[in-house]
Amino acid sequence: MHFLKRLVKPPKGASSFGDDEDRTRSKHGGKKQGRDGSQNGSCNLSHASPYADLHPSPASEAPVEVLMTIFSFICPHALDETYLSAEETTMELGCMLCDMRELSHCGLVCRSWHKAAQLLQYRSIRLDSVHYCGLEEELQTRRKRGSFFQKHPSPLGIPEHRMRLLYRTFQENETAATLTQFLKMPYMARETYKQDSAWLVSLLPNLRYVDLPDGVYQDDSSCASLKAILYTRCPGLRKMSWVGGSEKSFVDLWIEPPWLGLEVVELTGMKVENRDLVQVLSSLPHLIHLKMKSMPWTTDAIFDSTATNVGLFPALQTLAIEDTSSITIDGLKAYLTRPVASEALETLVLTNTPIPAHVLHQILPLATRLTSLSFRTQVSRTIPRQDLALLTSASLTHLAYEITDDETSTKSLAKPSPSYYAYLSESLWNGGMPKLKDLYVREPAFHARLQKYKASAGVFAATGWTQDVHLYTKGMEHLEWTKYSIGDVGGNLLILSTLKREAGSHASFFAGLSDRNEVGDGRASFLAIPSEAGECTSGKRERRKSRVNLWR
Repeated sequence: MHFLKRLVKPPKGASSFGDDEDRTRSKHGGKKQGRDGSQNGSCNLSHASPYADLHPSPASEAPVEVLMTIFSFICPHALDETYLSAEETTMELGCMLCDMRELSHCGLVCRSWHKAAQLLQYRSIRLDSVHYCGLEEELQTRRKRGSFFQKHPSPLGIPEHRMRLLYRTFQENETAATLTQFLKMPYMARETYKQDSAWLVSLLPNLRYVDLPDGVYQDDSSCASLKAILYTRCPGLRKMSWVGGSEKSFVDLWIEPPWLGLEVVELTGMKVENRDLVQVLSSLPHLIHLKMKSMPWTTDAIFDSTATNVGLFPALQTLAIEDTSSITIDGLKAYLTRPVASEALETLVLTNTPIPAHVLHQILPLATRLTSLSFRTQVSRTIPRQDLALLTSASLTHLAYEITDDETSTKSLAKPSPSYYAYLSESLWNGGMPKLKDLYVREPAFHARLQKYKASAGVFAATGWTQDVHLYTKGMEHLEWTKYSIGDVGGNLLILSTLKREAGSHASFFAGLSDRNEVGDGRASFLAIPSEAGECTSGKRERRKSRVNLWR
């Protein structure tokens, strides 16, 4: 005890609380002065709290909802409630580990702040491997140097160490464990530390989404314990995937579904009969997003209830079909003829299917609530234009129309893909998609095609363009999209272009547009404007003055 008293003893010459008390007593005639300024010799000032005059701050009395909104600006990724992996939701600016640390510091201010910070801190958790700032370099130096109590660096990896610290936190704080609904971790962390992931998931009963190793989707024996824990301890999962090799576990779902709240299902390379597929999907009452990729046994019979005789194919908000050669336009038309299905479908993705581009006009009128269509395919022949109806949709706002030439037509003189973009240009000028806002095409000069069509059509095209569209173009040799803003000003097509400075971009093309600034009949105005991120065509985007981009 004497040793501890010497540690807290004030240094020589420093004024202590007792010295202040003596000076106050001598100043007022040996009497002590109370907090209100009155002299009271019986008042013992040494027992008065130095914080007695402090009052609670108005910030501590703010509602929890207001505090959470304020804290969300400190740690933006805490609001991530998407069913996407950690790689797909990485923020471009800022360090997510540092943001989470600052949020935890806010929770140490007072009890009301602690409650709001805890609700935000543990709802959506990210276990990143490194700091995306200059702090990571300093931490690496400290780990190599060791400390007084630990002469050698820890044999555990940094992600594994953070997972075990989080596991210990959940063991000691069950309330925080019940708050967690989203858990995201890097690919290498979830693939390497499978046992630690199983321990961590076992403490999260309200989990809705978690990044899992690929072995869980394939029924790999190394992930058997983790999948068993997901079956028993996480009944509230909203997203799950099955890959080729897990057909048995998928077919058995309808017997006793472990996750009745599934909203997103992804199937890849599954060899499942049509009857079993419909039986499982119809047993999930909350399913709204379905992705089927490389399904060789799946045919149009899944949309025909009389063929499967086990129920109806569920009405979905999002339907994605990729690399599946057995689903044709007839199957989709049979599915969309059901009123409940046509009113529910909002997003349709068709990638490398036998559905040709010139029959899309048969699907769009049936999907009355469709807002997003993504169509990607390769063509070897030009589009047939005899008695071909144009594309029309009263609800479509997002269109990805990516037509490329296949290998058989890459060496030919006449490419077939331009005929498909001419068909799209005519459909746009005809006013068939009045609500369209975003358009993605794989033709770099599609904006010039729009202007050329207007000049050739003359007065008939003057009233065809009725909305402002954000056009994104990209060729086969480019990495990023080039953005154009297209609108109609006084009957003239106005094109505002944004260029991203990168290898393979259209820098030479935009260099020759400086003198084309007239707006007249049959001419377009090309104006270079800054991009959304603050980037200008005259130079690179100015980055924030910090070391945040050290690890980008």
